[in-house]
Amino acid sequence: MKKVSIVAFLSLFLLSGCGLIPLSAAEQSYVDDCKKVQANFKDYIKIQNEIDKGVGRDDPRYDWQTWSGSSYLVTNAGQASRDTASSFIKAKFPWIYSATENYFKNMSRADFLEESPGLWYFDYESKVNEDFFRMLAAGTDFEITSDSLEKLEDKFYSIEVDEVFALYAPSDRFQNCDGALGLKDEESFDSLSNDYGLSSEGVNVSTVLVVSIGLWGCETFGVGYTQYGTGWDKCAKNDYVSDPSDYPTSFEPTPEEIEILEDRRLEAEREANEPSNSDANSNATPWQGCTSLGATVQTESYGTLTCKLVLLNRVKAFVWMR
Repeated sequence: MKKVSIVAFLSLFLLSGCGLIPLSAAEQSYVDDCKKVQANFKDYIKIQNEIDKGVGRDDPRYDWQTWSGSSYLVTNAGQASRDTASSFIKAKFPWIYSATENYFKNMSRADFLEESPGLWYFDYESKVNEDFFRMLAAGTDFEITSDSLEKLEDKFYSIEVDEVFALYAPSDRFQNCDGALGLKDEESFDSLSNDYGLSSEGVNVSTVLVVSIGLWGCETFGVGYTQYGTGWDKCAKNDYVSDPSDYPTSFEPTPEEIEILEDRRLEAEREANEPSNSDANSNATPWQGCTSLGATVQTESYGTLTCKLVLLNRVKAFVWMR
């Protein structure tokens, strides 16, 4: 009798492992919802790839990628450039611009100009992240909540796509959507989260958010925050174009400066011709200080780290986070 029980248990274990035992209603629902998330994620990845391939080319739709460092850059971009960037972001990242509009819609110009976009974004970044996962979960029964995302961030320093949807696995049969759909390697949510998630190198969500704040300020108030002088400036009508012919003769470079510029040009040329070391990793660690908001580095121990704005003892600071 004991041997029969053991054989029955082993048979049940093998059948379950081979997937021959039918899925429960909850497990089947989870599989179906994971397929919908996968389809939504693929649509978002297409946007990321489009932008990543367009960066560096002469296409004004992607100019905003270089505006993230300062509202000053958005302010001086020129009306035509801002209109192009605004239309593109509203079409491709509607949840980000919508969150921006909702956050600032009742704010006066004076209040808006009290902080730079790089600091404003910190106040509702969590809402944007929440909407990002709601976008991926569209058409499913997965209910994205701020509490669940905060718990993940406290545990892992970051919020990754695979970890979020693992929260809804109904049984031990599947640990996450990768297990439910049999996804492995480059096709897995685990892998795609690093390449196309919130802090991906292709399109960093925080970059889109900061630029959206600057665009909203120009569209609503006609001004943008600056870190000098009056603290704000009118949004330019035309793109700023530097014309060397307008420089005073006193600004012409000296022979010594010409020599320095030529040395720099040759050095840049040498560096461009040298093979890049794509395997190099940074020594940065989570919570270590950083300087460029939205910048990313690759580390051996912690994966991809992103420079984010956080509160440390009630003081805002830039630190590396997963």
